[in-house]
Amino acid sequence: MVKLEFNKEKDEWEILPKGTRNRGIYLDGKLKEKLDNIRMIIEKNWDAVFMVDGVERIGKSTLGLTCAYYLTDAKLTINNVCIGATDAIDKLEKLPDKSLLLIDEGSLVFSSTDVMKKENKQLNKVLNVIGQKNMILIIISPSFFNLSKYISVERSRFLLHCYADKELNRGRFAYFSTNKKRALYEIGKKNFNSYRKPQSDFIGVFRDFNPLGDEYLELKKKSLMEALREPERPISQKIKVSWRRELVKRNLESEEKIKTIQLANLFGVSKKTIHADMAWLKNNN
Repeated sequence: MVKLEFNKEKDEWEILPKGTRNRGIYLDGKLKEKLDNIRMIIEKNWDAVFMVDGVERIGKSTLGLTCAYYLTDAKLTINNVCIGATDAIDKLEKLPDKSLLLIDEGSLVFSSTDVMKKENKQLNKVLNVIGQKNMILIIISPSFFNLSKYISVERSRFLLHCYADKELNRGRFAYFSTNKKRALYEIGKKNFNSYRKPQSDFIGVFRDFNPLGDEYLELKKKSLMEALREPERPISQKIKVSWRRELVKRNLESEEKIKTIQLANLFGVSKKTIHADMAWLKNNN
């Protein structure tokens, strides 16, 4: 890990001597190399997308902000940040070419499947603009498995997966390159979204850092409250019947059966309805 400070006069980052206090930012050495590659890619008129993920409160926003601060040469502002892809288009119109946008999807952990589908569609639109403007896009998400394959595998260059050590200490991440990330998506999807295989390219550490202060915390808080207020979509009658018949079927196959009246009370229907379900199962199996 190195400690860096941006020299405005020289317009470059400088490594600070060991023991320097109250100045600069900490950045993992290997991660710095990957971010420098991002800089080179942008200078050649390409765009660059990468992801940061991890469970709630693990520090993924902290790592994302650290990367964004370094890539913007310490010029990161709240205008470079949006919570979710919905309001990203407005900010993209105002940001110049070859700049950076950070999308924090953290609050979407509370959202419905329909909202996630909509968010993936919005991200696809954002990616088109990112490509046209040769920008850097950092996507912070609870899990890269929740994003579409196009975003997670095809469009992004690498993944930084945040995790805690055995003592539950935060500040660790695993780096998955383009090829490793592709394999992770395929293998992990089949194993309950596991990050165990393949092994990451390298692991690193990061420190607590928030260059935007309360402004960023307020933005996240506002988005979280909006996500919590999202109205629940009512369950259709068709789905309710499907669930009920599945339970009735399992009950018929079980050695310790639940009484018909108990099943009826459980679903709020009559005994006649449960008997009708049994007849349907008999005729359709």
